[in-house]
Amino acid sequence: MMFLLAWLWMAAGEGRCVAVEGERLRAADLAAVEPAFRGLAPETELGWAPAPGVRRAVSAAELERLAARFGLKVMGRAICLERAVAPLVDEQVMEALERAVGREGVRIELVDFYRRPLPRGRLEFDRAGLMAPAAPGGVSLWRGRLRYDGNRTLPVWAKVRLRAPGRRVVAAANLAPGRPIQASEVRLEEGEWFPFAEPALESLEAAVGKLPRRWIPAGAVLYARLLAAPREVERGDQVVVEVLSGGAQLRFAARAETGGRTGDSILVRSAVNHRRIAARVEGPGKVVIDANAYRRVVVGDVPSPAR
Repeated sequence: MMFLLAWLWMAAGEGRCVAVEGERLRAADLAAVEPAFRGLAPETELGWAPAPGVRRAVSAAELERLAARFGLKVMGRAICLERAVAPLVDEQVMEALERAVGREGVRIELVDFYRRPLPRGRLEFDRAGLMAPAAPGGVSLWRGRLRYDGNRTLPVWAKVRLRAPGRRVVAAANLAPGRPIQASEVRLEEGEWFPFAEPALESLEAAVGKLPRRWIPAGAVLYARLLAAPREVERGDQVVVEVLSGGAQLRFAARAETGGRTGDSILVRSAVNHRRIAARVEGPGKVVIDANAYRRVVVGDVPSPAR
C-alpha cells in the first residue's frame, strides 16, 4: 500500500524520479532531492539502483529509515528512482564499429541503429554478429551488445554498408569443368566490395592453367575452392618409376594407366614386364614406389598398399 500511495503521489506531479547512473544508489543521487544527504560523502553507497527501464517507488517511511542509518533526518516525502538512460548517438556507434572492423581502408556507412534509451556502458560489435549483404553493395545487419554494470549486456544492432578497395578475378567466358583456364578467359576487376566476404583470387596467374571443379558462368567471381591444380601425370603419359627398398634404388620407364596430382596414388604399367603397379605421384613425369611401405598382396596383377 505504501508503494501504491507513493506512485499515486508522484503521478499527481508532486515529485520527480531520481536518475541513478550506476548499479548502486549513492548519497550524491539523493542529495539532489533530499538536502540532508548532502552531509554524506557523495560516493557513500545506500543500496541497489533499479534495473534499466524499471522505476522503483521509495515511500516516505522507507526514506526516513534509510536516512536514520546515517544519523540524518529528512522531510519525509516519497520519491522514485530510475536508472539514468539515454539513446545512442551516431558518434558512439561509429566508434564501436571502427573498433570492430579493426583495419584501415574500410569505408563504413551507418544507415540506422538501435534507438531506444540505454544505460551508460560500452558498446561492442564483433564479426560473429555481422551478416553479409544480400546483394553486392547492400546493407548488412550487425548485431552487437551494450556491456554495463560489469558483465551485464543488452542487445543492440546497426545497419551498415561496408566497402573496401580491392581486386578480384572474374570469368570473362564460360569455364568448363576439367579444362585448363586460358588467359583470355579471365579478367581482373578493381573496385570496392564487402571486406569480410570469402577472399576472391586477386591475380590472373592464380587462375590461368587451373581446372574448374564445376561449370563457372561468365561474370562469376573466381575463388580458390572452385579451381583445382592441373594433374602432374595424365593417363597415357610416359613416367619414370623410382623404387625405394632400403638403401637401394631402382628406376625404370612406365606408362600411366591413371592420372593424378602430387601425393596421389595411380596405376602405371611397366615397359619391361607390362605389369600394372600402384605408385605415388612425386611430380611431373615422376612416380615412386616405396617397397618398405608395401606388403605384397596381389589382387589380379595389382599390388595393394599395406594397411
